[in-house]
Amino acid sequence: MALQGKLIGAGIGWFLGGPLGAVLGAMVGHVFADGPSSSGVPRIDGAPQQDPRVTQQQQELHFVASLVGILTAMMRADGDVRPEEVRAIRGFFRERLGYRGESEQIVRELIKRFLKNGVDLDALCRDVARLADYPTRLLLMRCLFDIAMADGHFHPQEQAAFERVANLLGIAAEDLPRSAASQGADSDFEILGVKSSANREEVRSAYRTLVKKYHPDRVQHLGEEFYDLAQQKFIAIQTSYERICVSRGWP
Repeated sequence: MALQGKLIGAGIGWFLGGPLGAVLGAMVGHVFADGPSSSGVPRIDGAPQQDPRVTQQQQELHFVASLVGILTAMMRADGDVRPEEVRAIRGFFRERLGYRGESEQIVRELIKRFLKNGVDLDALCRDVARLADYPTRLLLMRCLFDIAMADGHFHPQEQAAFERVANLLGIAAEDLPRSAASQGADSDFEILGVKSSANREEVRSAYRTLVKKYHPDRVQHLGEEFYDLAQQKFIAIQTSYERICVSRGWP
C-alpha cells in the first residue's frame, strides 16, 4: 500500500514539528485537503483508537519525506540542482517502488517543496537517527545509494555527501553499500563481510549478524513497497551464504 493522502491526512499532526514540519505542514492543504479529520477515528473505552493503516502511512511518509529531504539537501549542496538528479529521484519511486497516482504526486510535491524551502541536513539526519531503528536507517542508505547510482556512476562528490549522511545517521562503515558489486570467487564472502579463508563458524556468525540487520520483517512497518526492496538485499545475503556452504560441503 503506497502513500495515500486521505489516510495520511487523518494523522498529519504527528509531523508538524522537527525539520520536516514546515514542509509537511505546507502540504496539508495542497495534497491532504480531502483527508479525514482525527475526529473520525474510532474510540475504545473513551480513548482514541489509531487506525493501523494510518500508523503505517505515517511511518512510511516519515521515511519517504526524510529520504527526499536528504537527497534534495545533497543536491543543493553544490548550488547546482540538475534536472537528471530530480528525474532519478522520481524514477526510483516510480520504477523501483511502483508509486503511481496519488503516491507519485506526494513524492513530486515533496521534491518541489524541499527544493524551494531547503532543509537542514544535519538536523534532519539527527531526527532520523533518533526516530528510526538501525535496519530502517540501513534501508534509507540503500535507497540513497541506488538513486545516486542511477546514472551508473558514483561520483566523488556524491560519495562524500553519502558518507557524511552515513556518519550523521550512525551507520557503520562496513554496512555501507559499495559502488560496484564484487567480482570473482570471493564475491559471496565479501557480501557476508568475511575473508575467503573464513571458517564455518565465522561465516555462520557473519550471516546471523546480517540477518538481524537486513531481515525484511524489520522494515515491514514501512509498507510492502519498502519490504520488497529490503527483501532483495536479504535474498542476496541468503544466496551467498548458501553458495559458500555448498562449495565448502558444509551441511
